[in-house]
Amino acid sequence: MKKNKILLFFIFIVANILVYYVTDINNKQRIKIAIDNNINDLKTHYEILQYHQKTTANAIYNSTIIIPDFINLFSQISTASIEQKKVIRDKLFKVLEKKYNIIKGKGILQYQFILPNNESFLRMHKPSKFGDDLTNIREDIEYVNRTKKIFRGFTQGRTTHGFRNTYPIFDKNGEHLGVMEISFSSEIFQEYLTNISKIHTHFIVNKHIFDVKSWKRDDLILKYIQSSEHKDFMLTINKFHSKERCIVQNSKKLKKVRNLIDKNIKKGDKFGLYTFNNLKYIEIISFIPIKDIINQKTLAWFVSYKNSDFIYTTLQSSFIIRVISFFLFLTLGYFIFRDIADQEVIHKDHKLLNAVLNSTDDIMFVTDFKIVSFLNRQFKIFFNIKDKDEFNKMTYGKLLNVFIPKDGYLSLKILQKDEIFLDLISRTSNEERIVCMLDSYAIPKSFNINITKIGYSPDKEYLVTLTDITKLKEKEVQIEKKAYIDGLTQVYNRNKFDDIVKEEFNKDVKYKNNLSIAIIDIDLFKNFNDKFGHLIGDEILIMLAQYINSHIRTTDTFARWGGEEFVILFPQTPKDRVEIICNKLRRGIENLSHKKAGNVTASFGVTQYIKNDTIDIMFSRCDNALYEAKENGRNKVCIK
Repeated sequence: MKKNKILLFFIFIVANILVYYVTDINNKQRIKIAIDNNINDLKTHYEILQYHQKTTANAIYNSTIIIPDFINLFSQISTASIEQKKVIRDKLFKVLEKKYNIIKGKGILQYQFILPNNESFLRMHKPSKFGDDLTNIREDIEYVNRTKKIFRGFTQGRTTHGFRNTYPIFDKNGEHLGVMEISFSSEIFQEYLTNISKIHTHFIVNKHIFDVKSWKRDDLILKYIQSSEHKDFMLTINKFHSKERCIVQNSKKLKKVRNLIDKNIKKGDKFGLYTFNNLKYIEIISFIPIKDIINQKTLAWFVSYKNSDFIYTTLQSSFIIRVISFFLFLTLGYFIFRDIADQEVIHKDHKLLNAVLNSTDDIMFVTDFKIVSFLNRQFKIFFNIKDKDEFNKMTYGKLLNVFIPKDGYLSLKILQKDEIFLDLISRTSNEERIVCMLDSYAIPKSFNINITKIGYSPDKEYLVTLTDITKLKEKEVQIEKKAYIDGLTQVYNRNKFDDIVKEEFNKDVKYKNNLSIAIIDIDLFKNFNDKFGHLIGDEILIMLAQYINSHIRTTDTFARWGGEEFVILFPQTPKDRVEIICNKLRRGIENLSHKKAGNVTASFGVTQYIKNDTIDIMFSRCDNALYEAKENGRNKVCIK
């Protein structure tokens, strides 16, 4: 009797440990998927906003340097006396005042101009303050004056910080005149992500990077207080971020994860975690580091808060499964105690384990990777089968064939020489352990796969757990599409084109494949906007983009470059062949007719990779060709 009691107690402990272990693995996988997805979501929205601000800054810079008298006035500074500089500064302020009043409404924090010796010449937000040396204060300004290259990134200043776009200024002869700074406040990012993207986000800044707790402009005051996330970081309070919610409430719910946050913030890499909100909700908290571009120091963080029904349901389901299994095993022990029939004990144990595994939403089965020896209810539902024998007959002992080959997914197709599927799993990181299977309706579904060796099994059998992540994968595709597709014309945007052109350019440098590019600009596009309005202008952009996209080769890459400009990448195509293709496209565009605006024409600038070219040199030459096409009467193809 005593021996049976010990055996019964041992079975009870092992069974509960197994259930706990399986549910714990499942919890960690599902929670990691949810947290990673939240981090990627925040990062994607941040990158989208960065791209829009880069475009805005470029537009402000380009429109500034073409303002009449701007370059002329700036060229006079180097030889001017102190009194003459004051006159030039006053003139320059008047020239730019109207533009500044417009652009500061777009979130511009600073719009200022600096001389080649890093001396501040004109701050549009505070024209009375000038002449200070920024060499040891603003590394981005010193960098641009030294290298004559554009700088973009988050940097600190004497009294504040910002997302800087710092540009070199040149005269018509290419002589360097100084630097133009166009900066955005962190409040814009915080407001955009919270109010526009509906991701409640804090932008917290290391309090050691500036000496004051506010930055003031006549129409903008940024106030900072101690953040709830970390003692060394401060937060801007505005209409979307109240002290009650962002400091008082957050301090309470972050109490239990404070040490974990402190530990990860020291590392300086993106991370995420979850916490309970009043024991009713679970919030995922994601941290994205903002680094100083030059020194790679983490100066600030984006911190987002998002309720997660997914994690709450996962933990709740896991708890229910554990409680049910505990009482089921307890009940099993009672029956075992009453009837010491080993065969009946095994039968009931198997039945109860099956009930536990059937209570999860995951597909679970035991296999030697040839046939299935055990499967749960979700497995039967997915494949629409009665039992394991029907499935084994259907797969002819080749279980792994159910994992269909697909880019980014694990399957037999990507096995290396003399490698088995378990080896493939072992060399693949947890987040990339994804397989694809067709359900009974031949619809592809995505699963995170986890494989555990069954230690007590005399044979080499494994417990396989498949967690359905189809909706998460679909959301990833949607986010990626949003980041790389132009919202108006539905062709590639500049981000995607930059990725492709870098890859093709590197190939061409190595293999000399005759890489060519063409920049296309709609002739007199401003006239369409002025005469018919921007909606008609948008229709013209869509019409031209659709025409070109449907009349180029599948090997070519077409994208919207910006405004009314488009670009085509022609791999393995010499420029004389590209000239023929572009002329054919030009004639086709010439025959297009908008129902209100009438006919449209476009000019093409074409170039081909030349030895020792850089990407910038190729595009500069292509721009020159486009300019020549415009100068020669438009509606032409010019080659450089």
